[in-house]
Amino acid sequence: MTTPNLVGLGAHPARSWLASESIASVVAAEDCPFAAAEYEERLDTVRRRMSEASIDAMIVFRPSSIEYLCGYHTAETAPQPLLVTESDTFLYIPDLEVGRALASSRAGNVVYCGYADALRGLESFLDHVVSVLPRRARVGIELGHTSTPPQAVALLRSKDVDPVDGHHLVENVRLILSAAEVRCVEQAAIHTQAGVEAAVAEAGKPDATDSSVAGAIAAALFDRANSASAWGPVVATGRRGGIPHSSWIHRPLSAGTTFLEFAGAHDRYHAPVMRTLSRGRPDANGRRLADLSKTALAAVLEHARAGVTCAQVADRAVEALGRLPEDIVFHQLFGYPVGLAHKPHWMDGAPFYLTPDNHEPLQAGMVFHVPASFRSFGDSGVGLSQTFVVADGGARVLTHGAAALIEL
Repeated sequence: MTTPNLVGLGAHPARSWLASESIASVVAAEDCPFAAAEYEERLDTVRRRMSEASIDAMIVFRPSSIEYLCGYHTAETAPQPLLVTESDTFLYIPDLEVGRALASSRAGNVVYCGYADALRGLESFLDHVVSVLPRRARVGIELGHTSTPPQAVALLRSKDVDPVDGHHLVENVRLILSAAEVRCVEQAAIHTQAGVEAAVAEAGKPDATDSSVAGAIAAALFDRANSASAWGPVVATGRRGGIPHSSWIHRPLSAGTTFLEFAGAHDRYHAPVMRTLSRGRPDANGRRLADLSKTALAAVLEHARAGVTCAQVADRAVEALGRLPEDIVFHQLFGYPVGLAHKPHWMDGAPFYLTPDNHEPLQAGMVFHVPASFRSFGDSGVGLSQTFVVADGGARVLTHGAAALIEL
């Protein structure tokens, strides 16, 4: 991997630990998950869309989009933006992250300052941004995501550049996964299935709790993986399964249903599933909720294919479900894109959903999770889902196992 150009900001002395031999050692410490040509193709697509939108540069704050464009990833959560110009890239980081940048990044330039300086504010980074851009440059920035610090927009406006809404420019490019990216999701799905099997084994023990099931899932997801899931696992048993987004609280498993949701990960690509356990034959309410889940999932998988609009898929699912009973909580969301994601959730991309109001067509290579979860409010919940990739001939399910109630 090519070593980036290192640029230190501020009046701090040179970092003695940045010797040529140690730099070479750090660069060689990790393998990139994708070939250099794939990163170049991603940047070429982003730059083409920038040109079409009359944007001179993009400042990217969303960590998953930064990784998508240059490979950089770290456990540090401080804002570390990537500047993409028409011919170069600049990654801005605290000096403590230089090692992570050398190990994982393909950015052309790594610009760093003192750790405390980076944590206190962005101004030194944005001063450098302005110095490499033409006066009054139109700078795209994702305004609608929490990773973008509000002060960044105000600071840019004060520095003789024109920040404009990037309208999820990078995130929309990310919607279509390459063959190599899909393989990452397929590997993540193997870890996901290990989590399912671990949950079933643990839940079959007489003293199992929601917490012990969550622990078994987490251990299985970590065991052979190279990265952690961005969220979960969720385990909600009995009545708490009927309260959306409840999770484990060290409670014995209910005699009824136990709702599970989690994702395995590979190179931070995710393959989520919802599964539901039942101690013995499920009662009438459990069977009713499972039928709704299976109906919604089947309708999506039957109709999702390249060229069909998201609204058409959602409309067919709505028709298949019919009028829902009064006690049922359902979010009316029949799918959302998944793939590369960083915390806090694997829903970490453009707002491109399988809903009746999205009339954009599906394209081959898009990957979705179908969150077919139905809850009798305050009584019980069932979720039966799959992650799939869109293909010309239809949906290809990437996750493993049948989407059906699992009787213990």
